[in-house]
Amino acid sequence: MKKDTNREIYKFDEFTHSYYSGMIAAVGERYRFISYDQYLATVETPFVIWRHDVDFSIHEALNLARIEHAQNLKATYFLLLHSEFYNIFEKSISEMISVIINLGHHIALHFDPSFYGIMDEAGLEENLRFESGIIEHIFGVDVTVFSFHNPTEEILKFDKWSYAGMINTYADELKKNVAYCSDSNGYWRFLGLTELINDRHPEKLQVLTHPEWWTEKVLSPKDKVWRCLDKRAEKNKQQYIDNLAFFGRSIIDW
Repeated sequence: MKKDTNREIYKFDEFTHSYYSGMIAAVGERYRFISYDQYLATVETPFVIWRHDVDFSIHEALNLARIEHAQNLKATYFLLLHSEFYNIFEKSISEMISVIINLGHHIALHFDPSFYGIMDEAGLEENLRFESGIIEHIFGVDVTVFSFHNPTEEILKFDKWSYAGMINTYADELKKNVAYCSDSNGYWRFLGLTELINDRHPEKLQVLTHPEWWTEKVLSPKDKVWRCLDKRAEKNKQQYIDNLAFFGRSIIDW
């Protein structure tokens, strides 16, 4: 392999299901997995909170949920109501989310403040309640945690422990006292998780992964996003074809 290619620089080969499974096993040997709700009551270290912001793909979220379930890890999946890549109101998508819940994982809110032009705490809490209520109504779960989607410096000033009765993953308490590792944009933003736990040995750790970056085969981040788009387009076309067939109608073309 040519040295210094993007595949090597950004460690494409790490972002596979098999590597993910091994990574969980390695972390589980050294850390206790806890949820956000357990954080304040937890005194025993080392521990790790395992989180997913689901930006693109519920399909890959379900794949990771199954891998985690096989290793007794209960992760927290943050759903984005304003994603342009999936829709929690679609029957097939909501059914996959229900499977994730039935595997024992936690469902939380991935909140996009830019949709509302949030300016103050009152506006933040009003819209957090609204969106968490939708998830609770559809899936019959209690939403006790939220994360910001693409937060700006202004939004990160909302750093209290909780808003609208939900724990804030960007709370000052967590930012100051818990080490952080993220795969945003399809590569490790800071240190990779393996390097972090081997070199720095943090006692308290929060791991953020985005399911769309973890696939069966080795792909580039661009390939993974393009694949999500192509598969969604194919699905919508097939739904149109199936709907016409159900009503005994024809596809009218040139």
